[in-house]
Amino acid sequence: MSVYIAHENSNLDWKPKELQKFRNLWNEGFSIQDIAKKLKRPEIEIGLIILDQAHKGKIKPRFGGLMGFAIMAEAQ
Repeated sequence: MSVYIAHENSNLDWKPKELQKFRNLWNEGFSIQDIAKKLKRPEIEIGLIILDQAHKGKIKPRFGGLMGFAIMAEAQ
């Protein structure tokens, strides 16, 4: 019986410094795309850390959700 392993090619390792930078960018309202660029990681890895950190209560829901403050710029 074979087993499917989700995200087996994703880098799920985060150093404490990277994790803090992610949290800062999230709290500052950067979009998932901008966070990915700044941290030089694929958007899927950012999405996974968002889920992880939200589940653990390390980040809070925010205005604009994944788009952050970029949603306000699009509305103008």
